Amino acid sequence: MMRFVVFAAVFATVTAEVILTIHDCGSHDAIINSIKVDQCNAEPCIVQKGKDYTVHVNFTATRTVQEAHNVLHGGLGFISAPFPLQPENACQGSVTCPIVAGQTYEYVQTMTCPTFAPSIAVQARWEVKDEHRQDIFCFTTKLQIHS
Repeated sequence: MMRFVVFAAVFATVTAEVILTIHDCGSHDAIINSIKVDQCNAEPCIVQKGKDYTVHVNFTATRTVQEAHNVLHGGLGFISAPFPLQPENACQGSVTCPIVAGQTYEYVQTMTCPTFAPSIAVQARWEVKDEHRQDIFCFTTKLQIHS
């Protein structure tokens, strides 16, 4: 069964929160408790090429995993293109591994919208995968890329 969660985004310089809709796309090893994105104040989130955006995901692990890997794709219909995330190893960021079942974590990742990205609406698919390449958590949301 598909689960929908609410995506709360806080614009970095404004105190008001904007509620965005996201879709859990197959979280296997965690339950997403909340998500917010800095620098996003409307739906779809408008991202500027070359600018940084920070995602905060509060999640509770349902299974202990040894590794965590960042994966982000932007899709248009059946076409999907990877967006680079650094570091690729999520354990080198805000989450330390192993990720232990029953514990709650705050995953924080900053990404830069690539300057080569076309100025279009895309469906973003953000995944953090375990050592078996299964989704620890996964969510999708709509983005509008601008120059």
